[in-house]
Amino acid sequence: MGGVFFEDGLVMGNSILAGESAFVKVLKGLLPSAPILLSGFLLAACSTSPDALSSPDLSREAHKALLAGDLSRAVHLDKEALARSPNDLAPMNNMAVALDRSGKKKEAEGILLAALHMHPDSPVLLLNLARIELSLGQAGTAYIYASRIISQDSWPGGFRTLMGKIDIDRGNYQEAHIYLHEAQERHPDNPLILTYLGIVHYRLGELSEAKKNFHSALRRHPAAGLARTLHSLLRDPQRVLGQARRIDHEGKRNGVAQKKGGSLPQTTNP
Repeated sequence: MGGVFFEDGLVMGNSILAGESAFVKVLKGLLPSAPILLSGFLLAACSTSPDALSSPDLSREAHKALLAGDLSRAVHLDKEALARSPNDLAPMNNMAVALDRSGKKKEAEGILLAALHMHPDSPVLLLNLARIELSLGQAGTAYIYASRIISQDSWPGGFRTLMGKIDIDRGNYQEAHIYLHEAQERHPDNPLILTYLGIVHYRLGELSEAKKNFHSALRRHPAAGLARTLHSLLRDPQRVLGQARRIDHEGKRNGVAQKKGGSLPQTTNP
């Protein structure tokens, strides 16, 4: 597994303090190739000048690069931040996000798992780990991580939308509707939330409501990929989602199995 480098000491001016951080020890256990990869990061840390930016400064610059879409720079700066502060949650999390957006999902997963060993109650780590598991098709595992956030005093941004998508994938449409309705109240113009709500209504056999949500999402100028999905959902929802539940004359829903293999839009951070 390439591309993940962490130094195994603390940078103090020009000196390296011997001994591994807790993060590095956990990462070595999770990634078999970590000892080789870590050596590259250690060499980079040794060349750091005394006038270099501090770990918080580097982490802030990495976050700016991440928001600007410069993923390789974000990863590089987060590596530098971790060279100075190996157990710092922010660069661990942000580097995992950058790697995930670069398509290196398994590397991102390994970093988040290592970070979670040191910060087991971090809602941000749990949220991003659940997102990655969901994108890997592991809805059950995603639910295990995301459900650990429910009992916390506050929920991070995007949690309700993520739980809605997880519940859609697990077939819990009523639960999905609750989370997505709350998310939509907070973000009424978010096209992804409206798309998920439309999918829930379709799954429940409420076809007119589903179509209304899909049209509403399109009016919010979604990104190109989501727009294509919405046009497909409006043109032929059964091809994308499978057959909807039918509502009989007594108002009872007759369930139909969810179509397998359909490609639905994934959560970002609404």
